[in-house]
Amino acid sequence: PPPETAAAAREPGVDYFCAGPCWPTPTKPGRPAPGLGLVRTVADRGPDRPWFAIGGIDRDRLDEVLTAGADRIVVVRAITEAPDPRAAARALADRLRPAGDPRAGSPAERRGHPR
Repeated sequence: PPPETAAAAREPGVDYFCAGPCWPTPTKPGRPAPGLGLVRTVADRGPDRPWFAIGGIDRDRLDEVLTAGADRIVVVRAITEAPDPRAAARALADRLRPAGDPRAGSPAERRGHPR
């Protein structure tokens, strides 16, 4: 990230920050997308506070974002424009959780009832 962006992310009182957009997105029209290179740079620096990849991320692109080093994401259209927003949110959350995480799946699934 630009030096001023990296410095701002380290300021006292900053609890978390976002890296992106990963891809152009209509949520921020006209804003250039630095892409996954920015996500890789942030991940390589190992920030001491939580950070999120943002911008144009959906289920189809999620693996690319995770491979670039993110383990948290921000999405808008991936959920709001999905035919089934609840299923879309669940699919993203399940993919982000490590295998074997007791929070994976829906509450009903965690109680032993299939989807």
